[in-house]
Amino acid sequence: MRRAAIGLVCGALLGGGCGPRVSEQAQRLSQNLVALAHEAYGHGDLGDALRKGLQAVETDPTNPDATYVVAFLHAARSEYVEAERYFLKTLELDDGYTDARNALGQIYNNQGRWTEAIAVLERAAQDVLYPTPHLLFGNLGQAYLGAGRLDEAVERLLRAVREEPRFCVGFFRLGDAFTRRGEDARAEEALASAVAVDDPQCQALQPAWRMLGEVRLRLGRPGEAAEAFARCVEIDGRSADGAACAAARSGLPESLGSGAPADPFAP
Repeated sequence: MRRAAIGLVCGALLGGGCGPRVSEQAQRLSQNLVALAHEAYGHGDLGDALRKGLQAVETDPTNPDATYVVAFLHAARSEYVEAERYFLKTLELDDGYTDARNALGQIYNNQGRWTEAIAVLERAAQDVLYPTPHLLFGNLGQAYLGAGRLDEAVERLLRAVREEPRFCVGFFRLGDAFTRRGEDARAEEALASAVAVDDPQCQALQPAWRMLGEVRLRLGRPGEAAEAFARCVEIDGRSADGAACAAARSGLPESLGSGAPADPFAP
């Protein structure tokens, strides 16, 4: 989790007006508890991290860093109702808290609430100083992709991978968008870029290998398709993607399945 700058705004969680003033001591204690929540999260103890975060909120209900860390931890536990509630509280306290707006858009994506995600993320994208714009535009591209708005998805995802050329998930989603638009050559380029990133997680992005194999088959490059399917199965042959890749590869001639080179004159 990345901590955003503190922006204390009274009133949103305290009812009408500013309510009782939070002491400086309480503010400092709340921030210390937020730091402890981050530390516990870093050690993989989500339960303790959430307890510390809730204590931070109780100590200073006007601290948006506290509500944000609670929201983030609920999201990490796939507790989307509570995550949404605390992200919205964070934005009530600090309307400029772009981390919260971006994360809220992502949990809307996770729930297939594409229209809400687009609205939230387009607002977040107005923050030209946001330090990780590739993540924001990647989320926005995913939302447009889910909504079937392919041109907007391509535009946002191109922006994402230009901001961060190692953003393999962005390249994968871009390949998906090109595939849905029937642009297999551009899809192949994007998907190949996704799995070529020098990062073990990117090179093990199984859905990208499956899609890459399928696209290469349509492009008339069965040898390269077989190689992609083989890598997909190697990652995890028991997953849905792995099973689909195994089936696709078994339908290819034996010589191609062993990695024969593609015909350079294939259409």
